[in-house]
Amino acid sequence: MLRGVAQAQNQFNRKNGLNGRLLEIQIANDAGEPEQAKQVAAELGKNQSVLGIIGHNSSEVTKAALTEYQKVGIPVISPTSTSTSLQSNVFFRTVPPDAVIGKKLAVYAFNKLNLKTTVIFFNPNDLFSQNMTKEFKNNYEELGGKIIREIDLTDNRLHVEKEINTSLDNQAQAAVLIPDRQYTDVALNIAKANNSYNYSSNSISNNREGGKLKLLSANTLYNGETLTKGGNAVEGLITVIPWFREAPQAKNFAQKAKKLWRVDVSWRTATSYDATQAFIQALSANSDRISILEKLENVNISPNNTSGYPLKFNREGERETEPVLVQIKGGKWVKIQE
Repeated sequence: MLRGVAQAQNQFNRKNGLNGRLLEIQIANDAGEPEQAKQVAAELGKNQSVLGIIGHNSSEVTKAALTEYQKVGIPVISPTSTSTSLQSNVFFRTVPPDAVIGKKLAVYAFNKLNLKTTVIFFNPNDLFSQNMTKEFKNNYEELGGKIIREIDLTDNRLHVEKEINTSLDNQAQAAVLIPDRQYTDVALNIAKANNSYNYSSNSISNNREGGKLKLLSANTLYNGETLTKGGNAVEGLITVIPWFREAPQAKNFAQKAKKLWRVDVSWRTATSYDATQAFIQALSANSDRISILEKLENVNISPNNTSGYPLKFNREGERETEPVLVQIKGGKWVKIQE
């Protein structure tokens, strides 16, 4: 996130900003904790020189902070929080919401992969995991799919091998892994159990993947750790993400970012860059929170000035954009050709 913000800030300031006035970024640490986020938000709200907020990271934390920002009318653009429950007249985002992401994954699973029965592993106590599960489930069932079971990743009695066996016995074809960031390791353990389980001939006859559950996931598993920790167990895993550096539209920004940071950047860098660009376009000679809020509603940025896709917000503050399906092939993430 910081890379994306800094890249946009640096470009703006090197061009002498706006009439010689430069963009200053203040970094605040919410520790990923809702209560601390509320305290941070309250302090930022008191500082009238703070004209806008980029953040927070998780939906849970953003929701807690948003109540404070709304009180003082400070505009917020989140590049990473996807929960559909995040709604406010001061809230915008440069990332597709769970409603869009969940539908994309459900339609692909049912229509393209012909998966008619699935199990879902999720965290019922996390806002993102709850929302993503709900959106996938509603869209999947509307298409005619059946959710056989919903399994709590946080249950300390969870026996992953047993859950895989039970799911196959119930003729599940796929498992959808929707962990929050805290439970990604448990999700990877499920993938490993699925990969190594000693399947019976009965399981194989009921399952199109030769006895294995087809694996799909939320974007929380889209990272390098999934590749290194998951190994062969995650080969073929499909997920849906907001932005992919190998996509044709994204390559120009991805190459510039890699040259600057000397690493391949993630979608969080891209959406954070775009959030900063939106604020930059909303600046004026006499900017205040009210004027920026009004201008954000009419932001319209061409792909040449974003991470590769047009940027404008609809009446609900949502970016009009399409997420990208990717899959692990040969130990790396590749774009699925739809």
